[in-house]
Amino acid sequence: MTDAPLQPWRFQVDGDTISMLVDAERERAYLGQMARVAVGAALECALVRAGRMGATVRFESPPRSGALVTFTVSDVKRTPEPDKALMRRATNRRLYDGRAIDDATYGWLVEATPALDGVRAHWFGRERVRAMAPFLEEAETLYYGHARLRELTLQSIRFDVRDREEVTHGLSVGSLELSAAERVAMDALRHAPDGALAVTGTAAAQRMGARARRLVESASGVCVITRPDSADPSADVTVGRCMQRAWLALTRKGLVAHPMSAVQVLEAALAAEGTGLPEHDRVNALVTKFRAAFPSVEKGSSIAVLLRYGYAPAPTAHVRRLALEESLAGKPAP
Repeated sequence: MTDAPLQPWRFQVDGDTISMLVDAERERAYLGQMARVAVGAALECALVRAGRMGATVRFESPPRSGALVTFTVSDVKRTPEPDKALMRRATNRRLYDGRAIDDATYGWLVEATPALDGVRAHWFGRERVRAMAPFLEEAETLYYGHARLRELTLQSIRFDVRDREEVTHGLSVGSLELSAAERVAMDALRHAPDGALAVTGTAAAQRMGARARRLVESASGVCVITRPDSADPSADVTVGRCMQRAWLALTRKGLVAHPMSAVQVLEAALAAEGTGLPEHDRVNALVTKFRAAFPSVEKGSSIAVLLRYGYAPAPTAHVRRLALEESLAGKPAP
């Protein structure tokens, strides 16, 4: 439930030059890193399209004022059909069927997602799914127990539209793929007080935690994107590019995916609030255990993205991207 689509990017176009930046109005508390990751994912889509056009892409270093990345597209050779994987890729929040992927598919996914500037995609199968399920259950429960994070998620859910209605802003309730009991829990969270949860709200948070556990336990595996520990925001853009590459690779193989980010958001909240964070000690211990669950991740790296992946029917409802004109900003500064 912590993967609500922010679409927090803006594009500034100056002739053949495009600058991509975070839209401060769409960015949310604790999600600055995730907003930069989203920009990186949008950048990868643009680069896939440019590659299919046979275009030359040149990056400006440093980017133009206020931008995360600036690049020029030139020498376009053709206008191809849209990439089918880009058209099909979608977040699928359904329970998956638990099938393990075969060795050939696993090897193909690894080869399709090489490291990029120190950012790496790590692929794990069913064995890691079982090991990490308790961590994700606890993380989701703690997430919904935090008043501000709960508020941010609930604000993104469109309780005012029909289940199957396609929206561009926020999430329709239908796209969440909730059971009847989970809908009741969501409604209890929606009407919880701003401070500490009452008994019914705590039970609802626990139910959403149990849902997260079922979701990951139904997966064929998880893909973890790691980045070097540094304050460089451009690394988050690279994380987004690598995440999108992994997602597109899964789509090309008929697999679906769903980012699960409760641990990463709690870790950001821990860094921002310190000992003032509710359940500080429990969150700190959870983050430590979560990192320890991936011993193959290099020291000096952090886990930036976790995707569960597997096989499932199409989503009940889709969330559409904003129209391009809604993401265009004014002319960038030179």
